[in-house]
Amino acid sequence: MISSPGLGSGLDVNGIVGQLMAIEQRPLLLLTNKEATQQAQISAYGSLKGALSSFQSSVKTLTNLSIFTGIKANVGDSTIATASASANAAIGSHQIEVQNLAQAQKITSESFAATSTVIGSGTLTIEFGTYNGDGTFTSNPTKTSKTITIESDQTDLASIRDTINEADAGITASIVNDGSGNRLVVASNNTGTDNALKITVSDDDSNNLNNAGLSKLAYDATTGGTANMAQTVTAQNATMVIDGITISKSSNTIKDALEGVTFNLLKASPGTTTSLSISQDTSKIQTAVSAFVGAYNELVKTISDISRYDAANKQASVLTGDATVRTVESQIRGVLNSFLPGAPSSLNSLSQIGINFQKDGTLQLDNTKLTSVINDPDKDLSSLFTTNGFAVKLDKLVDGMLKSNGLIDGRLDGINDTIKDIGKQREMLGRRLEDVEKRYRTQFTALDTMIASMTQTSTFLQQQLSNLPKASSGN
Repeated sequence: MISSPGLGSGLDVNGIVGQLMAIEQRPLLLLTNKEATQQAQISAYGSLKGALSSFQSSVKTLTNLSIFTGIKANVGDSTIATASASANAAIGSHQIEVQNLAQAQKITSESFAATSTVIGSGTLTIEFGTYNGDGTFTSNPTKTSKTITIESDQTDLASIRDTINEADAGITASIVNDGSGNRLVVASNNTGTDNALKITVSDDDSNNLNNAGLSKLAYDATTGGTANMAQTVTAQNATMVIDGITISKSSNTIKDALEGVTFNLLKASPGTTTSLSISQDTSKIQTAVSAFVGAYNELVKTISDISRYDAANKQASVLTGDATVRTVESQIRGVLNSFLPGAPSSLNSLSQIGINFQKDGTLQLDNTKLTSVINDPDKDLSSLFTTNGFAVKLDKLVDGMLKSNGLIDGRLDGINDTIKDIGKQREMLGRRLEDVEKRYRTQFTALDTMIASMTQTSTFLQQQLSNLPKASSGN
């Protein structure tokens, strides 16, 4: 018996009840451990879903036909020009020469003493077009003219610059200090001969033709036109030669010279030709297939981590023996190991392009074999993956596993139901344990009281006996 100082018999009721309740609470500990196992399974399935999602992403890439029909363009001298190609570009080689780069016209005013120098007020009408050899101007039909109003409080050089830039009229104004004064520089925002500038002034001083007031900014290079500003950079088209054919375009980005090819001209190099090759872009195929193999191997590793059995240490993983995990693994492996129905025997399995299983269940890619198939004109690699191919099959399979109410979510629902049931069992057990503890305390408190009473009686009797006269030893 455990005793301690105190009232009653000195019986340690709390200690006794505590030890008894520790035994009674063992089922509660079992429930806690069971719940921890279920939560660990949920976490493991989260890892599985993540790996499946990554694998599906790599699969979806291979369902895209453009991966297999990609075309690339390469310019021999990339300092002269670069090029890109779309799927409708014809494979072949060409010779190109960049004679001129397109440039935007720039014109400049006379020099003014300061940016605060007052010029004048009125309106500036901006037109774009081409100055012809006969001294005439042909308006660009794709662009409308725009009138900019210079108010009486905007007449200084800096304010005029700001007003022009705020007008969004297709030109940009800046002020350049040439060492002796400040010049207003106006540039067309677009390159090409058909984007040359014509600036007509309506001067508030009522004289639009002299070199005074706002008329200082007039520019009309036609025969007889008023040109009080001077041209510093000529509007110019890009000129390039493709296979001996001269091409003139208003921009250095040329999209309509060679079907499916976009040129970005970088440097004029008259008399220098360089090569342009248009070929199949196999790098995208190799990258996509390699990513597919890598994602599958990551999936295998995840499955192994959550379900393998460590025989050496006799230690199971969270999902060792789990039927759903085995189903996921076997179904995906089954597709990878299958032959594609209806496909030619020369290209109906993944092993024929260098994808093979290793002993540990992962895949290995033979890039040499893959490259050989890619470069074989008699083999359509896209058919192995796209419409009714392996990638399409795997995408549908994994989608069924990951979708709401699918294979994995169904298993997770079962686990969550188990956790809810454990919660209910814990609640019921908790109430029962409260009753048990109350009963133990009542019983041991009563025992304590009874022992205390018996102790008092014993003490009383001993006291009474000790007070009785002793019997005489005889007469």
